[in-house]
Amino acid sequence: MKKKFLKAAFVMFLAALAFSCAKKSENIIIGTGQNYEPFCYRDADGNLAGFDIEVVREIDRRLPQYTFEFEVFEFKNVLVSLAAGKIDVGAHEFEENPERRKTYLYGEEGYNDYDSYLVVKADGPWSHITSLEELAGNPNAVLAASEGSNYEAFLITWNQTHPADQQLHYISFAEDYVRNVNMANGTTVAQILTQFEMEFTNARMPGLNLKIASKEPLIYSKAYFLFKKDGVALQKAFDSSLRDMKADGTLDGIKERILTAYLNSL
Repeated sequence: MKKKFLKAAFVMFLAALAFSCAKKSENIIIGTGQNYEPFCYRDADGNLAGFDIEVVREIDRRLPQYTFEFEVFEFKNVLVSLAAGKIDVGAHEFEENPERRKTYLYGEEGYNDYDSYLVVKADGPWSHITSLEELAGNPNAVLAASEGSNYEAFLITWNQTHPADQQLHYISFAEDYVRNVNMANGTTVAQILTQFEMEFTNARMPGLNLKIASKEPLIYSKAYFLFKKDGVALQKAFDSSLRDMKADGTLDGIKERILTAYLNSL
């Protein structure tokens, strides 16, 4: 009798285990882009690739309770889709700014350094400047910014907090290539970039010859994953994985394998 009871109990245990294993994990939609090389882009075979993509894939491997699926949008539409609840996570090198914090839940762990500097043409007529103050109030000193970027938000905040004679004149561009062409032809005279972005731009457009003008960063920042306001559990899971990836060297390894190697290949 005891053996029959133990056998039945064991069968019930196996059935419960099989049911548990068969349960589907929660499906998570990751919103990203495909035109921001080397962070999120399509490779030669048309597959999503890049630093942000590989970081997300590594987090996916560490969180078996979730199943990740990518959806591709234009940069600004990642945030629109996140606010509308169409996706669960935004992964596109998003930096922090107060306006975004009102709408989205930020991760607490940054995954890429994003300190940003004032950048000018090294051989241009504005190569001598070292600060935004030298451009403020001058309608001929037009800055360039990517549409919807944290740099554009920084310039908007500057103008909101400075008097009329200290306003910065700028143009925002939807395409990075167009932004840099306008720097090359003198329509704009400066922009705000990370050192990586500057080196990348110089490698792709050697004639532009950009250099860092400001002695210190204008913006001290990191890139974060963004979540829906009610996505606290998912945010905490991402943060925990990122802390582990930093501690065990995995995140640095991805940076070396993708970002450093990419610059060296240009």
